[in-house]
Amino acid sequence: MIQQIAQAPNNSAAGDGARLQLPPDPKIQTRHLARGALIYVRQSHPSQVQRHPESARRQYGLVDRARLLGWPAEQVSVIDDDQGKSAAGSAAAHDRDGFARLVSAVGLGEIGIVLALEVSRLARNSAEWYRLLELAALAGVLIADDTTIYDPRLFNDRLLLGLRGTISEVELHCIQERLRGARSSKAQRGELRLRLPAGYVYGSDGRVELDPDQAVQAALRAIFEQFARRGTASAVLRFCNEHGLTLPRRRWLAQTAPTIVWMRPSYQAIHMVLTNPTYAGAYVYGYRRQAPAATGTSGPRRRYALDDVEVLRRDHHPAYLSWEQYLANCAALRDNGRRFPTSRGAPQGGAGLLQGLVVCGRCGCRMQLRYGVPSVAYVCSTRHQRYAEPICQSLTIDHVDPAVSAAFLAVIRPADVEAALALAAELEHDRTLVTQQWQFRLERARYEAERAHRQYDQVEPENRLVARELEGRWNERLRALAGLETEYQREQDRGLAPVTAEEQAQLARLVEDLPALWAAPETTAEDRKHLLRCLIREVVLLRDDRPNAAGGSTTIRIGWCSGAWSEVRVRRPSSGDHARTAAPVLARIRTLAERESDERIAERLNADGMTTSTGLPWTTLRVQQRRAYHQIPSGRSFSARSALAHQQGLLSAAEAAAKLGVTRTSLRAWGEWGFLQIEQHADGEPLWVRLSDEDLARLDGTRARQGYGRWTVREARRALEVSTEELWAQARAGRLVAYRGTEHGHSAWRLSPAADVLPASMPDTTPTPLDSALAFK
Repeated sequence: MIQQIAQAPNNSAAGDGARLQLPPDPKIQTRHLARGALIYVRQSHPSQVQRHPESARRQYGLVDRARLLGWPAEQVSVIDDDQGKSAAGSAAAHDRDGFARLVSAVGLGEIGIVLALEVSRLARNSAEWYRLLELAALAGVLIADDTTIYDPRLFNDRLLLGLRGTISEVELHCIQERLRGARSSKAQRGELRLRLPAGYVYGSDGRVELDPDQAVQAALRAIFEQFARRGTASAVLRFCNEHGLTLPRRRWLAQTAPTIVWMRPSYQAIHMVLTNPTYAGAYVYGYRRQAPAATGTSGPRRRYALDDVEVLRRDHHPAYLSWEQYLANCAALRDNGRRFPTSRGAPQGGAGLLQGLVVCGRCGCRMQLRYGVPSVAYVCSTRHQRYAEPICQSLTIDHVDPAVSAAFLAVIRPADVEAALALAAELEHDRTLVTQQWQFRLERARYEAERAHRQYDQVEPENRLVARELEGRWNERLRALAGLETEYQREQDRGLAPVTAEEQAQLARLVEDLPALWAAPETTAEDRKHLLRCLIREVVLLRDDRPNAAGGSTTIRIGWCSGAWSEVRVRRPSSGDHARTAAPVLARIRTLAERESDERIAERLNADGMTTSTGLPWTTLRVQQRRAYHQIPSGRSFSARSALAHQQGLLSAAEAAAKLGVTRTSLRAWGEWGFLQIEQHADGEPLWVRLSDEDLARLDGTRARQGYGRWTVREARRALEVSTEELWAQARAGRLVAYRGTEHGHSAWRLSPAADVLPASMPDTTPTPLDSALAFK
């Protein structure tokens, strides 16, 4: 019957009614023909779609089979949305929109039959296949291939469909196992071709070789050399950015062969180069593979440790660095990170010199830096954060870092000359490396410009359409070359000049004086930390909490990279050290006190740049107080200076205040106004008052009772038409003379002009009670 329909599928005599009355198969009922027919077309991979069109042609040919089975052309539809998509895995249905449409149409009862070339086209796993069978059985939908029609409601057909679905799933598993076994067998011999990173190519014999491009090789070797010197990927990135270097990356394209592109350096690119075992000459297979997910399905691809890879063949091809150096680089990168409990972290800028090296001497946990006021401290807070226990210990860096620095400088001192020579050699090596990279870039740019020129010369002059395009490309290459040459010239002016003999001698002198170089402002904290890690592996701190009037002590155990240990015990500052005079200053005072007076000691201390514990300059009184507190005897007493002042007619502030019956604060104010002559040798020194009999008479009220003093302060301002400040200035200049008197029980000042500046006519005003009251002081 099928054959008859095939001979005349479009016979007009066989109408729709005839086809409904004579179905080609007893399983096809009228209700099936009343619905539509759906053909599902799928190929597993895009390469199959491109290279195997016969399979697609056979699947599209199922449209003719649907017509032969009795469905008219307008009721036949094709779903081919899933071309190039795999049906393996439970997540495949979510990625196949066409299959989702098919399941929806089956569940809604919109179709009567589903046609596919074979079961594997519909599903490759039992879960999706049995779900489709359940829906087809409930909706009464038939399933057909190129030879047979199945009814899922019939037990025998359902059993057969289930077996075919299971065989399809097993078939896929067997295919994958065969392919995986073949790949693994070939990888065990190191013959399976893998994607090579920049710096490697496959030779004509299939072996891995170094990229013949010298610029690519030099750029990769520069990364490894700079990391070996600087220790961090970030430092290598800064080096590349400072000198304008670019890095090669291999770009993989589906249509063309992989090519090398030069890109701006990034941290991720440098890290991938440093951690790729291929550059160490190793052949690694299974380094990245699907990780099993918690749900039992395949998870994302992740990188495995070298111990977990399927194949690892060392010395497989030429290497950029040794295997031992590669492992050391990976260990250094791991140590630079902060994700691992044992990592020290990369050296960074900051006050803490022992960042990442300090270990608590009580619990053995790594101590962290805590930046606070007034000092930075090493704090052991690991057990406090994890178990809410009290903090083990906290030690400021003010006494720990100097002790470790002194021990480090004492150890490294014999290698000063060798360090100077090594430093000069490293600078010259960096200059050569950067210059070589720039020469390669310039050579590559010149080649591109010359190539564009040759292409332009080969075009026929009449073909202006092509000539204009090639001329534009040539101009673009020339502009890029000119910009690169300008940038190279700037880089030369900035730091590519060779190190001269004079500069080498200066470097040698700097390194010979290593303590000065260590404390120089140009030496950054990061540089000091890098130097420390060259010799010191870890530092163990143990705080002694026994009470001590002079402060506690801290035991510092230094673990050197050679395996040796040394111990240093230093005094821990107490809370009162901020008010304690420094030991060098006290020693200086003891020495000077044997032959100098307190006044002279203060002058010498200020000349030497020494200050008090609060940063103030030294005075005679402060020296006296420090000597008395520390019981330092003086070879010269203050009485000799006092006797000399009395011989010169000077009185101390206390003596003058007692004679005048006022306080020393009033004496200072009178001196500022110009009413009294006060002498002071330096700021903070004692006040000396020159008080003659005439001055005593002016200031004790004697001259005021005798009628001296014409004006009050207000009258003087009005008469002379000056301000109060200008009035005091004239008194200090000697143009006005002040007399102190008493009015109404209060002290008051009277002013008179000096005799040599007395004006010819002076208003004779009598003070009013109001003016007198305003003049009281």
